[in-house]
Amino acid sequence: MAYIGRQPTVGNFQICDAISVVNGQAAYTMQVASVNVIPETANHMIVSLNGVIQKPNSSFTVSGSTITFSSNLATGDVIDFIQILGDVLDLGVPSDATVTTAKLADGAVTNAKLASGSFGNITSTGTLTNFTSTGIDDNATSTAITISSDERVTIDADDEKALVVHHNDGSVVRIGMNNNATNSNEIGFDSTDFIVKPGGTERLRLNTSGHAKAVAFTNRSTILNTINPTVDDTNSFEIANGYIHLFRDDTATIKNIIFGKNGSEVGSISTNGSSTSYNTSSDYRLKENVIEIANATTRLKLLKPSRFNFIADADTTVDGFLAHEVSNIVPEAVSGTHNGVKTWTKYDELPEGVSIGDNKLDDDGNTIPEYQGIDQSKLVPLLVKTIQELEARITTLENK
Repeated sequence: MAYIGRQPTVGNFQICDAISVVNGQAAYTMQVASVNVIPETANHMIVSLNGVIQKPNSSFTVSGSTITFSSNLATGDVIDFIQILGDVLDLGVPSDATVTTAKLADGAVTNAKLASGSFGNITSTGTLTNFTSTGIDDNATSTAITISSDERVTIDADDEKALVVHHNDGSVVRIGMNNNATNSNEIGFDSTDFIVKPGGTERLRLNTSGHAKAVAFTNRSTILNTINPTVDDTNSFEIANGYIHLFRDDTATIKNIIFGKNGSEVGSISTNGSSTSYNTSSDYRLKENVIEIANATTRLKLLKPSRFNFIADADTTVDGFLAHEVSNIVPEAVSGTHNGVKTWTKYDELPEGVSIGDNKLDDDGNTIPEYQGIDQSKLVPLLVKTIQELEARITTLENK
């Protein structure tokens, strides 16, 4: 049906918000839930003032959302209520919140009607049955996926599988992460491998056995595609149970591993075409208070070289030292303390009742040894100086 002017609201019965009377004022704004409302006409209203129903267009008039009484109201007057009736001549459409599910015929609400809605939202506080969709839906009793207004996606679950991506044909499944139109990052999965592709280029593979199977760097060579690298592979490494393999395809001297402390390099492991070097910082620009070693022979004589076997390898006898016997002579060669035990540090997650510095205990309540170690290469300066002292003594004796 066509209308001249605004289409009437059919059967929409509303009670206006309470209005406080202002002394000497006749006009007041009508609102429902703090929002201005416009009745069809004064005849579509019931107004009670001081307990008396007012006559439309005589006791009051309406213009838009403003009701104007025929005379100014005074202190003590009370507007009891204002009810807006809508189009009372046609009750073909029920009032809001008046239709129950019992009034709907089975099959009356179709997919076509759902799709024609301005929002197309379905809200349920229980489990939906006989329901299908082509988009995101959760046919459960809790929220699994939330998309916020700032386009953040939150995935939640009661178990560890908060996100499950499945591909029926067994090919690689990819999750893409893009921060602009040209930079694509992917995490992929095939039947056996976990694949990482920063910038769209494969850099890492992990197989189901926990091996890091292939890494390649395209700025130095081509992409490595082999599953188990060998010494012939191009610029790659392999991490597996108990070992790490590093491979290069040139003969240049290169630092394969660099050790740092507080932002500065303190050592490295380097290789060339045929050998490996273990390097510690020794540049003169890093040192001060440089003096000659004195009494090297005397100190050397205090060392007690021994032959022994390790308890874990009873069949192998070796030459060496007991760390604590060296610590007072060449302390920089020894790490750890004599009879040391492991203690809790600030880097540990402390159990209840444990403080930093307390001894760590095994399952039987015994302390856990913190074994000493020795870097025998640090004995070399003492050995060299001892040889020099002996050489000087020999020269003196020969000149007599």
